[in-house]
Amino acid sequence: MVIEESEGNYWSCVEVRIGVEQARRQLFAALDSLEGTKSIVWDKSLMRKVQQFASPQLFKQHDVAEHLALNNYKSVQSAHVVFFLSPTLNALDSLCAYIDKASNPSTVLYQVFFIPEAWYVIREKLKERENGHYWKRLESVKEIPLVWFPRDGECLSLSQPELPSRLLLNGDWTYLHRCAVALFNLLQIQASPSIPIYSRGQWAEDVARMTHKLRANSEQTPQNSSQSSLQFNRIVLIDRWLDPLSPMLTQLTYAGLLDELFEIGINASLSVSKCDFEENAQLDPFDQIDIQLDEELFHRLKHVHINAMGIELSKILQEIREDENYDKEKMSVAEYQLLVKKMPRILKRKKSAGQHMRLAEMSRSELSQKLSDIVKIQKELLFSSNSDKMVPFIEELIIEDGNLNDVLRLIAVHSLTAGGLKTTVLQQYRRMIWQSYGIEALNKFMKMQKMGLVREKGGSGKMACEHTPLLFQQMNKQYDLLPEHVNEMTPNDTAYAYSGYASLLVRIIEEGIKLRWAAWNKIGEEIFPNDNSQVALFVVGGLTRAEIASLRLLPQISLILTSSVTTGAKLLENITDI
Repeated sequence: MVIEESEGNYWSCVEVRIGVEQARRQLFAALDSLEGTKSIVWDKSLMRKVQQFASPQLFKQHDVAEHLALNNYKSVQSAHVVFFLSPTLNALDSLCAYIDKASNPSTVLYQVFFIPEAWYVIREKLKERENGHYWKRLESVKEIPLVWFPRDGECLSLSQPELPSRLLLNGDWTYLHRCAVALFNLLQIQASPSIPIYSRGQWAEDVARMTHKLRANSEQTPQNSSQSSLQFNRIVLIDRWLDPLSPMLTQLTYAGLLDELFEIGINASLSVSKCDFEENAQLDPFDQIDIQLDEELFHRLKHVHINAMGIELSKILQEIREDENYDKEKMSVAEYQLLVKKMPRILKRKKSAGQHMRLAEMSRSELSQKLSDIVKIQKELLFSSNSDKMVPFIEELIIEDGNLNDVLRLIAVHSLTAGGLKTTVLQQYRRMIWQSYGIEALNKFMKMQKMGLVREKGGSGKMACEHTPLLFQQMNKQYDLLPEHVNEMTPNDTAYAYSGYASLLVRIIEEGIKLRWAAWNKIGEEIFPNDNSQVALFVVGGLTRAEIASLRLLPQISLILTSSVTTGAKLLENITDI
């Protein structure tokens, strides 16, 4: 197995870098506790997460000889085989299969590390398998509490996209407990661990309460002062489901639109059709090309509105032309040596600029050809939604067998902006979805009702969501969600990321900053009451890249934490997986 080398570590946020350093310390402390050479056997999903902050070179420095997939049973020459596994039954099955099929001598020690924790049920299942046969072969079974993973260089994520659906459909509160444990772990590298915690929304309040309990019961002390520590004045938690509407809308920042169209992976890469990307019809249309986004220009362009990409790319191309504008004959030896050092970066930037020009062109094309009507209908619903009748465009999209997620997202926008749908309208949508897409799609639609993404006006009973419904018209007036003048080229309002719609979640945070978190639930006393900066924000339930771009306009927010970086499509996919 090959662990890919990242283009570079573009962590624009100091706090993210400190979080990454902590993750490295935890990972390599576990490896260094084993004397001798190591071969790592990876759970593939974990490998993608870990390679965000641990390069092959770093592993080599800690006596790691090779990296193998769980289904690679080749014999190894190392003193230890180290298994990095998720605490799942699938990973357990793969571990047992490896022990059965790998022809390693008995002198090779098998060390298992579950990430982020070795759940009791998993450990017991392992002990019981074949009357303890597999358990006896293992030298040790431990855990590494790696929970926070960097996303886009300025956000730490738990990578738990299933959290909203698990909470709303299954009532699985263990996900909130994991959030609390993760937050508590982060507080251990905070210079002042007793800082106050503010919360808004049921999920956020539950996490704050559990975190406080963990903090009160813990005898742990903060890390050694010689290590980098986080510097926050307060932690602010907010519930995603105060605003279920924003993820259902189409994101219009560069990174947000790329995520909508191509899905940016956990390892900061995306896959696109090779024939489309290279504009070569002779290539196999099913061939994909992977593009790595963890590089300089993406981090410069990611929050730019798609309509402003041409201007920003022109600036970058002008900079590259200026870098290339040199006269070798008139250069001194020192200048020539400097040019030689700069040349790899110039060439890399030139290649990267070409990639982003093509990605932006493809995104604009998709937006104008396929998404423009959807964005237009979303805007119309935001400004004047009617619960009394179906939206003709949605009807046509269903009849034409349009993309199911597009249909469901539009119905969700219709319902959320109208304050629920009349019974007859809801029944019409249900019937059309069942006739066009089948029983599985109808089941998904019913789950959306259970989650509160679609509501029946005045409805109650089993299909009613327990979460407080979104009162969009009231929230619009209170928070100015649809401001008149929004500059997409030079953002002057957080509403730029959705072309004139401000995420309610972001607006609530803006108000919290302005009012110094008055009326928010508070645990603990202020240490710096006169300083409203240095806020660590934790969004429980997920955050879109467009919202991250909006939050980056708020200088008081030092670090963004979230359970996942999401889109409307990802939220709906996780409904299907349950």
